[in-house]
Amino acid sequence: MKKTLSFILFLPLFLFAQNKPMIPRIESVTGDTIKGKYQDIVWKYDQLNRVECVVDRTCFLGHTVSNPTGQLLIDTTLMQCFEYNGDQLQPRLRRVLSYDYSRKEYDNSNSNTEPLEYVAGRAELNLGWRSTKLQYFIYQNGKRVRDSVIHVEKQYDTLLRNGEVRFKQTNTTVQTAYHAKVVRGNGDEIFSKDSIVFHVNVNNAFSLYKEGYYDYTGLYDTYSKFDTAINPFHQLNIASCLTEGKVSFNISDLINLTNDFDLEGAEFHWYYINQNNPVAYKIKRGKDDVPIEDHMRLSYTYNAYQLPVSCTINIKKLFSNGEFAGNYQKHFTFRYIK
Repeated sequence: MKKTLSFILFLPLFLFAQNKPMIPRIESVTGDTIKGKYQDIVWKYDQLNRVECVVDRTCFLGHTVSNPTGQLLIDTTLMQCFEYNGDQLQPRLRRVLSYDYSRKEYDNSNSNTEPLEYVAGRAELNLGWRSTKLQYFIYQNGKRVRDSVIHVEKQYDTLLRNGEVRFKQTNTTVQTAYHAKVVRGNGDEIFSKDSIVFHVNVNNAFSLYKEGYYDYTGLYDTYSKFDTAINPFHQLNIASCLTEGKVSFNISDLINLTNDFDLEGAEFHWYYINQNNPVAYKIKRGKDDVPIEDHMRLSYTYNAYQLPVSCTINIKKLFSNGEFAGNYQKHFTFRYIK
């Protein structure tokens, strides 16, 4: 009798677990179309629902200045492919391929055939390999401790670098440091650093990139508000390994709401480690970059799973002295695989 009663009490929980809807997986994030083109990031999965590939693309609509044909042209600019051992969820290798293109944009108005500054590409015609990075993840007791990196880059000759990523994580911080030395060819050493302070979501993040004697972009992100919905990127299997990872768009085309200055261009970040989605944050650039801060305000619409399906971002740009530099806007659409 006790066994029967226990089974009856357990049955509703069992049925709930069986009928509990699975959270859909992210399929793509797409920016709005400006000047006949848009950027998107697409995810592909294997039979075990593990991330197999992440592809960054620039897409050109037909019958535009950039694309006089009637077809949609898609340029793949970056491809991340993950490999696994057996049915393990943590990847053993990330293969990163980047590409260059040589197709130029022309302004054909008034018989003008002078090339504009923008250089794009047509994937099926002028696809050009730029670099390959092989990142082998090394684990101890199921936790990532460091990465071994081989980086091959096309310059005047083939440049080969060997490097290592040192990784450290606590309950509230994530730190990575990458150092690569030249093995063959003419080039400089590379050093990059990422540091994150978080609780449930990221409080602040810092990234720095140096090549030789040159300091490139240093970004300081400070997050002040998040929603209570689900971050779709936190659900990916690679999120537990790439805790410093993020979905990033570096976009030059924004909607200018003020036309005071021509300061278009912004970076948009969604970190894997976040459990929720950012609503307010600011980005401060390094001392060698343009002295402008971007103050972001994000608003979302959601589906029945409490996943974002659209996002409007208002960007207020300020000079380092606090002077107003302009208001801009960007829109993104999230699509899912059920």
